[in-house]
Amino acid sequence: MERGDPVNLRNFLSRCLAPLLTVAVLAVSACDPQPPMSTMTIQQPSQGTQNLRLGEYRVAPGDRLRVTVLSDTELSGEYEVDSTGMISPRMAGRVVVLGMSMPEIEAMLADRYRSGGYLRNPRISVDLVSRRPFYIIGEISRPGSFPYVSGINVVQAIAIAGGYTRRASKTRITIQRFNAQQGQEETVTEDSPVGPGDIIRVPERWF
Repeated sequence: MERGDPVNLRNFLSRCLAPLLTVAVLAVSACDPQPPMSTMTIQQPSQGTQNLRLGEYRVAPGDRLRVTVLSDTELSGEYEVDSTGMISPRMAGRVVVLGMSMPEIEAMLADRYRSGGYLRNPRISVDLVSRRPFYIIGEISRPGSFPYVSGINVVQAIAIAGGYTRRASKTRITIQRFNAQQGQEETVTEDSPVGPGDIIRVPERWF
């Protein structure tokens, strides 16, 4: 390369710097642990993720529980959670179970029987017999409440309620989730999952 030759100097710098720039770009990319958000990332959770494991299930009015007292079977029984979130197990009186999981109810009842002097070493099992019903209103044949079926989706719930009327809109169905604020609804499709206590609304089509 001749000194002062600007063309050759540019070629020389290009050949030398290009590999260094490539290495720098790869290094920056390797340091980024978070991939860009894809369409799949922001889609509605699958039905499998909507269904809580039994140990995480939180009790609410309409749920039916089986309380088994292994150390004294005469104290065992089935109880439906009333509108105030309470049940009345034998010899334990009325107890609040609203928002509690099965293990938490077991521990609470064991402490109740122990502190009340009924059992010295209570062994208690609490099982969920049936979940609170779901509700469906609007343009369907039989609006009302229906027993919850595990894993159910919107179109299956509508079938249980007798199907659509001729005036029903199938594209503007909404659900008010059980834990949502009053009046807070989300637009869903026929494949969307339904949870215990959810309220499905099928509106009338515009024309």
